[in-house]
Amino acid sequence: MNRWQKIAWYNVFVIIFTFILTGLCVGVLTIKHGMPKALSGLGMLGMLGLLGLSGFIFKKKKHNVEFDERDRLIFYRSIQITFAIFWPLFTAACMIPWFIIGPNNLIPINVLPLMLVAIAISLIAAQSIAVLVQYGRGEKDGQ
Repeated sequence: MNRWQKIAWYNVFVIIFTFILTGLCVGVLTIKHGMPKALSGLGMLGMLGLLGLSGFIFKKKKHNVEFDERDRLIFYRSIQITFAIFWPLFTAACMIPWFIIGPNNLIPINVLPLMLVAIAISLIAAQSIAVLVQYGRGEKDGQ
């Protein structure tokens, strides 16, 4: 397993673990304190900051070849897949509040950072999954 596969698995694990833990915290707080206070459990989403540590955890080895042609192709394809996913997500994030609230009302300012975070998490997950799927296909073919 090369460095990029390790980073992709790490990203997927951190995202899934964070969402499970956040859901549990919000669920427990909802039962214990009710809904307005339960939203404080969303603070557990801060664990997604661990995604930024992947470069430090999986450092480059000095004397190993980092990328060959196949790795470069997989990386470029994963970027293309991520870019193809970005525009529909961005369009949906902009238009859904407009359809729900209506053209003559205001969107709360708290919605904008939530949209940014949701799109960023979706893109990291999409790229990581695309990398893992492409490497998985190559291993089954005997490459």
